Amino acid sequence: MKEATDNQPSRRAWAVWVLIAMFLALLWAPTLDSFFKLDYSRQPGENRLPAPFPHWQENSLAGAQKYIVGLDNYFSDHFGFRKKLIRWFQNWKIGIYHDRSVYKVLVGPNHWLFTGEEQMVEHYLGIAKFTPRQLEDWRTILERRRAWLAAHGIKYLFVISPDKQDIYPEELPAWLRNAVPANRETKLDQFLKFMRAHSTVEILDLRPTLLAAKPTAPLYLINDTHWNLFGGFLACQEVVKTLTKQLPDLPPLRLEDFTWTNTPATGGDLARMLGTDAPEINYFSLHAKPSVSAPVVRAATNEISTWDPHKHSMISENPAPLPESAVVFHDSFGVSWQPFLGCCFKHIVYMSDNREFNTRVILENHPQVVVNEILERYFNSHDLKELLAHDDLP
Repeated sequence: MKEATDNQPSRRAWAVWVLIAMFLALLWAPTLDSFFKLDYSRQPGENRLPAPFPHWQENSLAGAQKYIVGLDNYFSDHFGFRKKLIRWFQNWKIGIYHDRSVYKVLVGPNHWLFTGEEQMVEHYLGIAKFTPRQLEDWRTILERRRAWLAAHGIKYLFVISPDKQDIYPEELPAWLRNAVPANRETKLDQFLKFMRAHSTVEILDLRPTLLAAKPTAPLYLINDTHWNLFGGFLACQEVVKTLTKQLPDLPPLRLEDFTWTNTPATGGDLARMLGTDAPEINYFSLHAKPSVSAPVVRAATNEISTWDPHKHSMISENPAPLPESAVVFHDSFGVSWQPFLGCCFKHIVYMSDNREFNTRVILENHPQVVVNEILERYFNSHDLKELLAHDDLP
């Protein structure tokens, strides 16, 4: 009994030394990482660049204050193991506490991710509505664009890409699925009903096409807001079908002209918001077969957006003797069209801003048709007065 008592102090001392060693290791870990770059974690998605190291700009008290603030910002963004700590924090909030309030991401029962930003819930449930004035403004915008194009002998198509939750409502959280009213009418439904009654502008609603194709293969990414390349292809195919009403000589876009395979990947824009590298099983790759005249897509340096000069444009050229050309104003959903739409057009200019209606680019490129593509959630939230003023059309 005495021997056991005598061993207790030594055991306590050993435990104390272990605690001291762990404390020192944790204390020095950030410094060691700063010098030796021990943290190989992927940079968390923060929608901003880390603060740069400041430069001394002026020998004054104000200059010293700016330099000290810059140092504080720099070390706040670069202290050792910051990336790993942020990821642990995010994973613990989700896995241990089931707390996603810090994120604007909704997680479905099968781990599908949906954006919760820009009043997604209110728009999905049909709570948010267009006012009569807003509906009239949308009609005015589209009719002015169509009339200006028609005066120059150019066709027009307005395309609305559906939000992910419109195509996969069964993957939403149960509380949101159960809250849907029986007579739900979204802003998109409201707009289409209004335009059918008051206008003849050609508008393409892609929801029926994508809903009908769901049994064939997955169309949207699980960890991302976007459709996958297969969904983008089917949307592009429907665009071409619709354009043949105005351009009957346009060749069809056929799935059998492409090889497509499921290629598992990781990540996604919503996964990055959660700080995870979740596997993405809905990723596809599509490649034109050798018999197909595929377009060559390159960056354009002379096509500048009137909304954001930092946004780049792309030009598609097809060596085949095709008669038609186009200008496409689009958002990130339209990027997936670039390998496909050019199979049907000789020349296409893609401008990556769905608000854009750049008359200079249109007149310089002499297209037969202009396509405006816009994602539903942006369509729901754009400032229509700003669009009207920026178009600068009669």
